[in-house]
Amino acid sequence: MCGFFGLQSYELDTSEKIAASRNAIKILNSRGPDSNGTVLDDDNNLVFCHNRLSILDLSPTGNQPMKSYSGNLLIVFNGEIYNHISIREELKNSNNFISWKGTSDTETLIQAVEIWGLEKTLQKINGMFSFAIWNKVSKNLYLARDRFGEKPLYYGWIPENKSFVFSSDLIFDRLFKNIKFDINDEALNDLFHLNYINNNYSIFKKIYKLEPGHYSEVFFKKNQVPKINTIKYWKTEKFSLKKKQNKYNECVDELDVKLRNIVKNQIFADVEVGTFLSGGVDSSLITAIAQEVSSKKVKTFCIGNEDESYDESKYARNVAKHLSTDHEELILNEKNIINEIPSIVSSLNEPMGDSSFIPTYYVSRLAQKKVKVVLTGDAGDEIFGGYNRYTKINYVTKLHRLPDNLKKIISYTLSNLGEKNINRIDSFAKLFPFFKKQFYLDDKIKKLLDRIDPNLSFPDLIFSFLVNRAELNLLNNSDAFSKEKIFKVFNKQFSDKRLEKLPLEEKLMFMDTINYLPNDILFKVDRASMANSVETRAPFLDKDLYEFSKGLSLEKKIKNSKGKIILRDLLKRKIPNHLIDRPKAGFSIPIGKWLRKPLRDWSENLLCKKNIEKTGLLNFENINKVWTDHKKGIDNSSLIWSILVFQQWLLNRQYK
Repeated sequence: MCGFFGLQSYELDTSEKIAASRNAIKILNSRGPDSNGTVLDDDNNLVFCHNRLSILDLSPTGNQPMKSYSGNLLIVFNGEIYNHISIREELKNSNNFISWKGTSDTETLIQAVEIWGLEKTLQKINGMFSFAIWNKVSKNLYLARDRFGEKPLYYGWIPENKSFVFSSDLIFDRLFKNIKFDINDEALNDLFHLNYINNNYSIFKKIYKLEPGHYSEVFFKKNQVPKINTIKYWKTEKFSLKKKQNKYNECVDELDVKLRNIVKNQIFADVEVGTFLSGGVDSSLITAIAQEVSSKKVKTFCIGNEDESYDESKYARNVAKHLSTDHEELILNEKNIINEIPSIVSSLNEPMGDSSFIPTYYVSRLAQKKVKVVLTGDAGDEIFGGYNRYTKINYVTKLHRLPDNLKKIISYTLSNLGEKNINRIDSFAKLFPFFKKQFYLDDKIKKLLDRIDPNLSFPDLIFSFLVNRAELNLLNNSDAFSKEKIFKVFNKQFSDKRLEKLPLEEKLMFMDTINYLPNDILFKVDRASMANSVETRAPFLDKDLYEFSKGLSLEKKIKNSKGKIILRDLLKRKIPNHLIDRPKAGFSIPIGKWLRKPLRDWSENLLCKKNIEKTGLLNFENINKVWTDHKKGIDNSSLIWSILVFQQWLLNRQYK
């Protein structure tokens, strides 16, 4: 895991390129504190720099930027190639003589590209990665990103200094402080409706994200905007319609073998490796298998909370005890961490609105004291059907298809329940373990009313599971703030002919895999772990396992209103059912409660009229209404948190 930055510019002189690279190395230090390097190529008006977190080949032979043996290619690389040893063997058996200098996967990758070319190499490698390669002969730059978007890659053209820039994090405004980077209101629309920035754009208008499963070839001409040719080299929908005919137990057996091999490959490193353990199905399964294939006790890490309704640590503790792992936990105390939250949020170089970033940050900090690499259970939900919305979708669609008159009666009844009755039901719900966390019936009623609206189209119904409620226009640009814009993007993805025959549940899983997974879950984990110099690996995102999952019929994943059936049944072979049979949770915090009490002063400051109107983008009156309603007890925590993160991010950038 590493950080990198590069630029190509005919306008900037050598000293300016060096200054930019030095600043980039400082900013990206947590991504690679072990060593750094810079290559300046004045002949090509190019600079590459790299920060290294040493995982494989701890010697200087693994340092970057790295040249190919011919000297024609130069690479900066972030990530891991899990099958790099087999790639080496294949290259060794070719007709090309290779004298390996070290044992790093970076060396394997650059040599594979030199011999096979980029396209063939991308098809063969299995891992998480983003990288940039300069071809000295063709004078072209290549950018590439892994299949699911585990590792980030930003790029863009800055017309003010005629520079093409790229990096593993969004740092360009911090390198060129004399240049104004305008905020992208489309990105804000995504942030406030989704809690993350979707598609290929970033928070800045000038800067873009390379999408997962894509690579770009960049062509340069002096003082001209570069030509960029972007190619999709891998399609997540490719395997959606192939279904296995194997018996269920045979599929469980096959899954067991595949996961054992994947985890065995991913715990391979020249440093200590552990796992994040929440006590849920996904993390428990990965931990159990890691313990099976490891020759020593696996180190496990968990975050708990003093608020019992958000504390899952006891479940993780029980699983760890059963598996005999070397377990460590940290119980979050609001008094101890509240003052840190603004600075933790400030570690984000691009805003995102998932408050579970906070506990993920803390569990990464905990792990960093003992290990450099951590396996996670990320993507188990998206790939094997774990989210509640997958089990609810058919019930809601049936309700949506009721006669309009009947839906009106239901709407009228629910709309007139009254605040007192809703509060009584909320209080009653708290008596049951399933509803330990605040029930928020008012919000649930509003969501249901939205979904039985006679004017709601069927695609919009589907997308209502993916998009937050945000009725008031939070942007001054009324054209920019729109659910419909997001729906259009989703609808384009949703209507792919290859998906037509899929059940609704599978379609939602596909949508989450290409949208929510890379832009929320993987974004969150990458930034939180990298802020603490820890590499995370997600075994469920192995490309062969994904292909296997797409070959399973729906009932092998979702059955009787329960998701991840095949994962649960595999886990039952390794852990007693009573240890893991519980409602879905994960690392979370009582953010709604904290915003009303211990974080209230911080929130009030960021949401005051002066700070809201600083950029001219946000509508103070409507944001204040959302905030006021939240303080009164209406749960707007998800939306409020997204706004707060954006405001805190602004304070730390050029908008002061």
